[in-house]
Amino acid sequence: MKDPFEAVQTINFLDIGCSGQIDAKWSSLFCLLSYIGFDPNSEECVRLNKKTHPYQTTQYLPFAISGEAGAQTLYKTKSIYCYSLLRPNSKWLNRFAFGNLFKEVGTEPVQCTTLDILAQEQNLKADIIKIDTQGVELPILKQGGLLLENTFCIEAETAFVEDYVGETTYSQLDEFLRAKGFIMMDLEIHRASRDNPLALHGKHQPIWCQSLWLYDFIGNSKPVAQEQALKYLKICQALDFFDYGCELARYFHQIGVLEAESLRYLEDPKNWIQGKLLLSKFGHHLLGWLPEKVSRRSLQKLQHLALYGHTC
Repeated sequence: MKDPFEAVQTINFLDIGCSGQIDAKWSSLFCLLSYIGFDPNSEECVRLNKKTHPYQTTQYLPFAISGEAGAQTLYKTKSIYCYSLLRPNSKWLNRFAFGNLFKEVGTEPVQCTTLDILAQEQNLKADIIKIDTQGVELPILKQGGLLLENTFCIEAETAFVEDYVGETTYSQLDEFLRAKGFIMMDLEIHRASRDNPLALHGKHQPIWCQSLWLYDFIGNSKPVAQEQALKYLKICQALDFFDYGCELARYFHQIGVLEAESLRYLEDPKNWIQGKLLLSKFGHHLLGWLPEKVSRRSLQKLQHLALYGHTC
């Protein structure tokens, strides 16, 4: 029986607030990803574009993305990973052991743009959006309607409280994405200890989280093209949402974009699971050291071996 996953040629992945290689949970998709990362530092983009990557294609673009276009202030902090277009909420942060990471060390003017502007100017497409922008995730997504229209998966890092002055929090993001037709499928909560002698004992307050959202085609009765439908099923497989993938497959068959033979294939649990067994996190780290073309070719062969017992 023909594997419908094999028809997927590429998956468009946007990394907003990129900071190195993406999480290993995406590893089974690496060789399919058309990856675009955004960094406001043009020199850093040049450096990153010269590096070896395991993705099908890789491009880093020198844009600062915000909820509005124009000149804004970038607040620099002791940790480069805490830089933000919002000022750190020092009174709050200094109560915690990690507060020193947010200590302001300077500011820098930056020219910002929006996702909608980039979608038009750069012809951007996104099956998956990963966003981690230190408090401005919601304003950015609100000005990304052109992209969200055809986005299936969103991974967002947001805080439960205002670590930055004026930060939009998880509860606000939740309301916005549910209104857009997405359903929250996973939530990884991060806690922090206060800066006192009991920091290493007991329970600690949830401060931020990584949430993962998938579009609810069934609940929204939304049509979809066959090429996109197969991409979305592949993403479900990669993220281990097998039951939701099967539910989607039945819906896609119902609306006429998935053949009966493909549906039978996708109703067999082993066809969701077996393609992921061979490639471990360790294996992907090893492949990351190889030249990009060799690494990508090796990933494709390993995935085919996992599925069929022989290489292409």
